Amino acid sequence: VFSLVWAENKLEWYVDDELFFEFDQSGVGAQPYPFNDNFFFIFNVAVGGNLPGSPDGTTNFPQRMVVDYVRVFK
Repeated sequence: VFSLVWAENKLEWYVDDELFFEFDQSGVGAQPYPFNDNFFFIFNVAVGGNLPGSPDGTTNFPQRMVVDYVRVFK
């Protein structure tokens, strides 16, 4: 289970209820903190890029992303 707790001035990522990473307003330095603005969700199964690189003969196709549910609450 992947969770993102998006609080004012702080983001916390969890995997199976274990804190994996956190980020707060101090992480942007002198730049404006963008994470209190309105956002929308984009779910993407991209192919290629820097991680792990461009597809080749060993790449398994087709791929898919299965999302059981998305819950957003305040």
